[in-house]
Amino acid sequence: MAKSTTDDIVFITLPPSMARDINGFKIDPARQLPVQLPEGKTALDGTDEITIEMIIGGMLKIIAYKTEHPNFAYYKAFVLAAEPDCVEQLNLAAIAQEKAGNMGFSEQLFLTVCHLMPQSATYINLATFYSQKAANDTNKGEVYDMFAQKALDTLLEGLEAFPKDADLLCEVGYFHLYQGNIEAAKNFFDQYLLVAPQGEKRKKVEKVFSDINNKINNDTTLMQAYDEIQLSNEQKALSLLDEYIKKNEKVWNAYFLKGWALRRLEQFQKAKEALLMCLKLEESNADIYNELSLCELALGNKELAKTYLNIAVDLDNGNLTMLSNLAYLHLKDLEFDEARKYLEIARSLDGNDPLIIQLMKDYESQTGDKLSEPIVEQVVDDEKLQEEVRKQDAKDEMQDFGANREDLDDGADEDDCACHHHEE
Repeated sequence: MAKSTTDDIVFITLPPSMARDINGFKIDPARQLPVQLPEGKTALDGTDEITIEMIIGGMLKIIAYKTEHPNFAYYKAFVLAAEPDCVEQLNLAAIAQEKAGNMGFSEQLFLTVCHLMPQSATYINLATFYSQKAANDTNKGEVYDMFAQKALDTLLEGLEAFPKDADLLCEVGYFHLYQGNIEAAKNFFDQYLLVAPQGEKRKKVEKVFSDINNKINNDTTLMQAYDEIQLSNEQKALSLLDEYIKKNEKVWNAYFLKGWALRRLEQFQKAKEALLMCLKLEESNADIYNELSLCELALGNKELAKTYLNIAVDLDNGNLTMLSNLAYLHLKDLEFDEARKYLEIARSLDGNDPLIIQLMKDYESQTGDKLSEPIVEQVVDDEKLQEEVRKQDAKDEMQDFGANREDLDDGADEDDCACHHHEE
């Protein structure tokens, strides 16, 4: 069972004679007071001396972790009366503990400050602490997700307390921007600009806000162009894309859509030029090479078309359309070994696809070969294979196979043949 953050706290009551004022705060003996036990202790004994520091320590832990405690407000008032300067001291201590790597204690202190005297800065400090914890998980796994969510929850909690605080709105905006939530970032930056004073910080956010609006508008333009191509309105799509590219010369998606539209209009050379711009902008994906293949095929460059399509298949070896296209091109050029290779891969993915079935029939008709059940490539674990070889070697040493040795070699030849057949 996980240890609670307040397991080292016990509660005591004071005798009625202890009723008194501390800086205007009235001590109520009827209230239970938390006492933080010394390290290693699980209970108080008769020899323990209870100090005000132990009581304050217990209260600070309750304030940090138990905001729902019925005496929460009483403990806050008690601490602030007993230690009027504690907030600043605790904040400095939290930063120091964080720098020293004592993250658990640092978190407790940040939480205490945040709950003891809530300010926008205290929420931002705590959120920054959680963001740093998230950043330490470079793999962006579960730890990253947990602390990133804690950072966001802390900032939103701060906004509940201070709904129009410019600094908090700005921090939430940047948080969403970093996470890639563009629309959410825009929303919070919009709210920030309504309340933020003039200054360098505001100018920076105005620039970011403008960039976000441009990106959203640009994405809308590209989606509109995509929709127009889907509706066979290629010329309208090209008008949108040409205007877009004038302002955004290094966005590969725009050139891809332009190449796609031009290829559908059978303007193959222009389409090819647009698609090559994608590669020039260092974007490389299967769809680009597939489109280039179609262009080169239409321009009469059959070998280059096969090369491009081969790259496309390497980048997306589960794409049935590209595999069948490549099998078709090789079959058309009577390159039966290559055609067979891609046919086998394609029908292992979907042996019921009508185009694959037709290509198999064409292959059988042209070669006279009868295709058997699909050959499925199996990955053999090297360690397991080596272990099997060792076992066989040990068995060979224990027995004299004599003439049977040649039979085993013959069997191996058949296996080699089958394997070679698969590689085809």
